[in-house]
Amino acid sequence: MLVLSLVIVFLICTLAGMPLFFAFGVSAAYACIAGDLPLQIIAQRLMIGMDSFALLAIPGFVLVGEIMCQGGISRRAVDFSNSLIGHLRGGLSMVAVSTGMVMGGISGSAVADTAAVATVLVPSMVEENYPKEFSSAVVGTAGPLGNIIPPSIPMIVYSMVAGLSVLDLFLAGYIPGMMIGFSLMVLCYFISKRRRYGPPGKYRFSWQNVGLTLKRSIMALLTPLIIVGGIVSGVFTPTESAMIGVVYALIVAMLIYNELSWREMPAVLLGSAKTTAKLVIIIATASVFSYISINEGIPELFTDFMFGISKNKYVILLFLNLILLITGLIIDILVATVIIVPVLIPLGEALAMDPLQMAMIFVLNMSIGLLTPPVGYCLFVSSTIAGVSVEDTAVNAIPVILTMLGILALLNVFPQLSLFVPGLIH
Repeated sequence: MLVLSLVIVFLICTLAGMPLFFAFGVSAAYACIAGDLPLQIIAQRLMIGMDSFALLAIPGFVLVGEIMCQGGISRRAVDFSNSLIGHLRGGLSMVAVSTGMVMGGISGSAVADTAAVATVLVPSMVEENYPKEFSSAVVGTAGPLGNIIPPSIPMIVYSMVAGLSVLDLFLAGYIPGMMIGFSLMVLCYFISKRRRYGPPGKYRFSWQNVGLTLKRSIMALLTPLIIVGGIVSGVFTPTESAMIGVVYALIVAMLIYNELSWREMPAVLLGSAKTTAKLVIIIATASVFSYISINEGIPELFTDFMFGISKNKYVILLFLNLILLITGLIIDILVATVIIVPVLIPLGEALAMDPLQMAMIFVLNMSIGLLTPPVGYCLFVSSTIAGVSVEDTAVNAIPVILTMLGILALLNVFPQLSLFVPGLIH
């Protein structure tokens, strides 16, 4: 079977150490030769894979993430969260999660969110005698939250592949994202209380301090309101909102906080350009892979295979989640979105599922992969900044992953968790 040999060639290229987009290109070329398809398809699908207005939002949100890291926005969000809950047992660990929720509404990049939170909070947590491994695992949750709480780059790519509204996808992520965030804060509290992390009393709650930190951080906290609020209100599109976010973040970082200078801008622009280039070339080459699988009838074969296992919807969903979780262990979420989502669409229709529910199930499954080796980018970023091994961080992330799996189970059973907020505007 052509697709099976295609996957084998791709795995061989990947294991040989080829860059991901080269592995896609080589395997696509093999598929064209073996399947007697014209090689021009590769160039054609590369262009079609990048020819999307929605993808123009990606460089904007990546740049917002870079500015956020360099311009003091993340630190002020941390200070405000700390003034509210830092006095509790395990307060700093809960601050890490709550800051990740705020950062999720500013930057669409999971890696940028993780780096921003880890850089600010890991040293402070170590000073309060939190183990580095635990600190690294907690700050790593900023990445998955950044994928689920809008704006979200994976959701933008999902909208392009599945033909869904970016706004509806963004809105569908709010309840699951908030549920995960607050559940992780409760988890951090009980773990810290049991293990006596973060001695209480170092920080004292006072409304005066809350007001002071709110005053200092209000411009930063308005960023998600401007970005997402503008989309919801219909003032601008997601692509326009990304550019508005860039302009606003630059004004805040350079003119109000004075923590980003013109001299630093070339490095910020270069960093965001490199990140964007990596993302877009992978999406483009993966689209060739996706086209070949669709041409070979894989979506229909997959649907038939799942219904051959069982006719029960929840049994099928159980197997689907297991497949997606395993996929998230080995494939990046953007690559998986381009390749797997076309396969999921017919299955969702056959199960009479709302496309938004299927989207949230997919995004959450793949986001869990950010905290699991061998591909867990957020795991690598947080462990590197904390100066601990990936293995130690992964072990401490197990309670976090189990909590996210619990929310995932609820998403499968209760569609309204994904559909309630989008339903309010329709």
